[in-house]
Amino acid sequence: MLRFMRENTGSWIIKVILGLIVIVFIFLGMGSMQSNRANSVAMVNETPITMDEYNRSYQNMLEQIRQQFGNNLNDELIKMLQVKKQAMDRLIEERLIADEADRLDIQVSDKEIQDSLLEIEAFKKNGIFDLQTYRRVLTANRLIPDTFETMQRQTLRRAKVADLILNSIKVSDFEAREWYIQNNSEVAVDYVKFDPASYPITPDDAQIKEYYEKNKGTYQSEPQLKVQYLVFSPDEYKEKAEVTTDDIASYFSSNPDEFTTPEQVEASHILIRVDEDAEEDAVEQARKESEEIYKKIIAGEDFSQLAKTYSQDPSAKNNGGYLGKFARNKMVKPFEEKAFSMKPGQVSEPIRTQFGWHVIQVKSKTEESKKSLEEAAPQIKEKILMDESRNLAYNAAGKAFDAVIDGDSLEQVALLTGKKVLEVGPFTMKGPDESTGSVFPNTSEFARAAFNLPLNEISDVTEVGNSYYIIRPFEKKEPVVLSLDEAKEKLISGLKSELQAAQAKNRAEAFLTTVKNIDKFADAAKEQGLEVKSTPLFKKDGDIADLGREPEIASAAFKLSEKNRLVSEEVKAADGSYYIIVFKEKKIPGEDIITENLESVKKELLRTKQGQTYASWIEQLKSNSSIEIEPGIIDG
Repeated sequence: MLRFMRENTGSWIIKVILGLIVIVFIFLGMGSMQSNRANSVAMVNETPITMDEYNRSYQNMLEQIRQQFGNNLNDELIKMLQVKKQAMDRLIEERLIADEADRLDIQVSDKEIQDSLLEIEAFKKNGIFDLQTYRRVLTANRLIPDTFETMQRQTLRRAKVADLILNSIKVSDFEAREWYIQNNSEVAVDYVKFDPASYPITPDDAQIKEYYEKNKGTYQSEPQLKVQYLVFSPDEYKEKAEVTTDDIASYFSSNPDEFTTPEQVEASHILIRVDEDAEEDAVEQARKESEEIYKKIIAGEDFSQLAKTYSQDPSAKNNGGYLGKFARNKMVKPFEEKAFSMKPGQVSEPIRTQFGWHVIQVKSKTEESKKSLEEAAPQIKEKILMDESRNLAYNAAGKAFDAVIDGDSLEQVALLTGKKVLEVGPFTMKGPDESTGSVFPNTSEFARAAFNLPLNEISDVTEVGNSYYIIRPFEKKEPVVLSLDEAKEKLISGLKSELQAAQAKNRAEAFLTTVKNIDKFADAAKEQGLEVKSTPLFKKDGDIADLGREPEIASAAFKLSEKNRLVSEEVKAADGSYYIIVFKEKKIPGEDIITENLESVKKELLRTKQGQTYASWIEQLKSNSSIEIEPGIIDG
């Protein structure tokens, strides 16, 4: 059976079988423990949630997530996203809202159901509800009209209940105005930075010993593992793989994009930043600055040097604004359209994008080109050969694993397959290296697969790099506390960082106490050999030039004002540095900008408040209800 499935993994029949097996293992694999649940996986106020309902909810949730993550969806991601819990929570919410609909005696008429069906896009043909399409879609989803319309009635009832809760929520103009001002105001500050790395500290023996005694539990050896394994490499099967001229021709015709090099432009640019929603004065000022740079280029000044001097693209200082080659749909639309309309050697007048004003220099253009079948044949042959070799290696590994399932030992399987049982270790989570006698191309990946196995358990076919492995860990060395000498190198590094951080904090505190006259902030810094730097204007949730995203600094900055210019205490940044900051200026959006954005802000705030209210209401319903979930359902 396993061999049949492995050799037909591309078949839709096998996908169905695998789907059924997944369902069986997830939902029915608990043996007799499930049999006495009367097909109930949970009870909500004495109303059961059946296994079928839960299964359907889980599969629907899984399909939604699969559409979002595509081929990246795997068991680890499913666990991380708590899909089982989400599926159960959705059913519980539906039950609770249905109970509320009963309590409030909310009804849905046949006409309301009919009207809702007429609006569902999946049931339309040429934009109009079509009865045959309706029946075909339901049949494809294993539903009949009566069942679906009952489900739709319940959905509409729940929507009516939710509307009763949410329709009372309002957002006033004042509330929206305050929100917009808070989130779109800008502030600039002066600051002095105290970087722990700037304080050279050498811990003495007493400090090292004290630090070790206090933290020795954190200094342990890494766990180590010894494993046996069989390896099935595609290279071993390359000679058995066959590629015909028809195979090559078929691949060529099915994958035309792979052999087409699209039209490309090689360009540089100079960017003068301005926010997309900036006031007109700021936009015009940035345009004039770009225009002056453009005139310098036309007058003969070097584009690359001007980019290094003026461009506000962070990478420009290193590469002179060079962007390399790019195809269509790789840049924002206005930039792309302009670049592709230019000839090599041309420089554009300033153009506006969402990032600001750009001056573009086109260095070269490459027309679209396509390889012929004859030109592409060697590349295609090599690719098909590799794919076929991988398939042969995988099938061979699969047959070996089938033998393991049938009860043979790893040694017996090796004899049956003509393989040799290899051994490696001990190694850490970093993986086998030269010290272990074996080097793996994807050594950490191999180690991760091995460490995830219980001791003496034989793995399924495990892909590591381009090869397939069957692995059995047989000896494990657990972590032990390292001696002072063994831990010393790491310990000193940790202690040094801690002492440097304390020194930076102390210096920041000491500096803050010396700044009595805020107008002489710069003088006080100069006296102590400290550098005062300034930020441009930044928003509360935006990046700060040269500092990046620093929420603690931003939060402290927005609490300052003309009357309260100096922070009351040092501010710790994300990188561990400490800052003393002083208010410089604040810019509040003008009334015309606020008025222009008021309606969109009200809609956004309304959605946020409705979401928060709905979540709170559901939690209240849960706390006032009796909810029992069978053990092992959502955490099994």
